[in-house]
Amino acid sequence: MNKRFNKSKRKHYLIITNHGCHSPIITVTTDTGGQNFYVNNFSKALLNIGFKITIINRGGYRHPVTGDLHTGIKYYDNIWGESGNYCRLLYLDDGENRFIPKESLTKENLISEKNYFFNTANLIGMKLESIDLISSHYWDSAYLGILINSELKKQLNKHIIHVWTPHSLGLLKKKNLLQQSKAIDPSLNLKNRISHEEYIIKHIDGVVSTSKEIENILKEYDSKVRSCLWHPPGVDTSRFKHREIESCDKALTLLKKIMKKKKIIRKIKSKTIFIEASRTTRTKQKPLILKAFSKIKNKRKAILIMNADKKSKLYRKIERLYKKLNKKNIILINEYLSNEQLAELFSLSNIYISASLMEGWGMAVSEAAASKCAIICSKFIPFVNEALNKIPEIVESNNPEAYAEKIDYMIENPQQIKYQSDYVYKIAQNDYSWNRLAKNLLLEIEEKIGEILDEKILLEIKKEIKV
Repeated sequence: MNKRFNKSKRKHYLIITNHGCHSPIITVTTDTGGQNFYVNNFSKALLNIGFKITIINRGGYRHPVTGDLHTGIKYYDNIWGESGNYCRLLYLDDGENRFIPKESLTKENLISEKNYFFNTANLIGMKLESIDLISSHYWDSAYLGILINSELKKQLNKHIIHVWTPHSLGLLKKKNLLQQSKAIDPSLNLKNRISHEEYIIKHIDGVVSTSKEIENILKEYDSKVRSCLWHPPGVDTSRFKHREIESCDKALTLLKKIMKKKKIIRKIKSKTIFIEASRTTRTKQKPLILKAFSKIKNKRKAILIMNADKKSKLYRKIERLYKKLNKKNIILINEYLSNEQLAELFSLSNIYISASLMEGWGMAVSEAAASKCAIICSKFIPFVNEALNKIPEIVESNNPEAYAEKIDYMIENPQQIKYQSDYVYKIAQNDYSWNRLAKNLLLEIEEKIGEILDEKILLEIKKEIKV
């Protein structure tokens, strides 16, 4: 038991991220990825603002990759620095003793988790009356949050504000799938998911949209959503920021190894550097970008850096295409990139390029913008359309020739690279840091739903945001 946590008079937020394998440091596996990174970054921002946090996650099994046992309670002391003293992770055991994919979770699982939560609360010294806000993520977490809140109301005669961040919605998933195929995989259980989401909307205090697309689709569930709030994925601006090329040691070491060149800095400074760094999936269209680069007129003036995961089914196709093309101006990275390496690669690049056909928000694009990269991209990236006022070079046609034309335009117009990179950098750094977005959300909840902040923090946030 962490005495500092329990004695602290900080406001106490309960954050629920139920499915997947949550931990202080995320290891990506089934059902574990973007949402978990979002929850951790959101939690860090709340800690910095001055709260204490209990994160809850379904447990009772070993992590399929690391083998770590996900049971009991984990305090974040010495993991997230000093602020970690005010954060803990409680694994809820539903008695199944195995990992269950999110599509297969049932109400019975969630009821068992709710019972475990209340049976364990006293053992860890959790004062239930101290909970000031419930923040849930995805439908299963929201349903669990409703169960917990209902029991708290019985025990304490007190309603706790509960806001739900769906991250995605069943109706949106269904629409996207029907655009690709007439048949929908029944194992996705979309009918059940949509039914749960319809119920959830009627039993929570507010929905947090991570994009305008989600905000719009909510109206098809219920036009009377009590409060629609806004918190897209943010940027870790302490990591993703502008650096001088000479200080990008990790990225330079990696490129020297791949290119087998010692004087890498001189080569980089003499070229326009493009980068595409994303998951190796069909929707990211990495082969299209490779083909586009093979068609540009200014091959000698540009370098493309692209990552590709060897474990992906698409890797062989990408590798074969890469070998066919002029490899002198393309660097293919087929090893794991750490966050530090990725941040530095963005810093030494001039332009981020994405041909993605589907994005919830466009986190890689936002991180590149915060690193002072100009952007060439498809029309399907909400961050560009909603946050950047469509200032980046948007490619309307989904073919290599259209992308090649934009690439050549940027190479031939360095003043446009400077104008655009300065513009997107300012917006990403000032308006889309995790801390700024968290403060915006807290203020929205306070104004639209009810009191969740103490007076000192409320005044500090209002002063910073200049309300």
